[in-house]
Amino acid sequence: MPMTAPWGHLVTERRFSLTADQDWAPEWATRALLDWAHAANLPLHVFQTNPSPALDEAARAGAITRGWHPNFAPGSSHGSDPRAVVAHLAGFLPGVRTVRSHGFSESYQAWLALADAGIRFDSQFPSAFSGHLLPMVHASGIVRLPVWFEDDVWMRLFPGAGEISPIRRTLACPGLKILNVHPVHIALNSPRMTFYDTRREAIYNGDGPLAAHPGFGVRDAVEAVVAAARNDGADWYSFEDLCDEVARLVAASEELQATAPVLAPPTAAG
Repeated sequence: MPMTAPWGHLVTERRFSLTADQDWAPEWATRALLDWAHAANLPLHVFQTNPSPALDEAARAGAITRGWHPNFAPGSSHGSDPRAVVAHLAGFLPGVRTVRSHGFSESYQAWLALADAGIRFDSQFPSAFSGHLLPMVHASGIVRLPVWFEDDVWMRLFPGAGEISPIRRTLACPGLKILNVHPVHIALNSPRMTFYDTRREAIYNGDGPLAAHPGFGVRDAVEAVVAAARNDGADWYSFEDLCDEVARLVAASEELQATAPVLAPPTAAG
């Protein structure tokens, strides 16, 4: 049996894809993210926590794809138990097949509820910018595509960094290269978490846009990753297209398809 089985070319190739967690961002920050992704010609998949006219408009125009960003934590405004949370998300964003939970919080019960609602893929595991990341099949049958670059992990591990040298080695490694950002951090070009924390009240309760950090911040770090990948000839994939590619690999492998219903039609969400 070849060492590349069952993930085939994903073992030796890179797959870059951009995602974002809405996280109740104000509309000015959401529009800043959308404008930035459009200007950079980056396909964007947004995991959504709440209704947003800006995201609805972008989705209708085909500018973004979307999934759920449920909050399963105690006291969540989404609901008091996993099935209530799932029902809440399905109420305003039906028919999606992807998920990433708020804070990467999860449980087996929550993932069973998501699978029952038609979710087929998650992007749930935040790696430490690891190379050689590959999909995996969760016990619920949901197929997991781990995160390579998480913006708040970057800010916690490399606060105030002025360039991306700490991650260049793994950037060049094969495997999944899913990036995850937040509208507020992109809009503000946050350099560290304390920068965001001291502005939290003004972000969510203020009247409008705040000034972005003028020095090197996480937006600059993501742009440097994009430039480095493109300089190497790498393409940027829609997250939904990446899910389709992974689904084909799962369906073709007897070792993986025992529990993964990735090709089955999703049930109605809501």
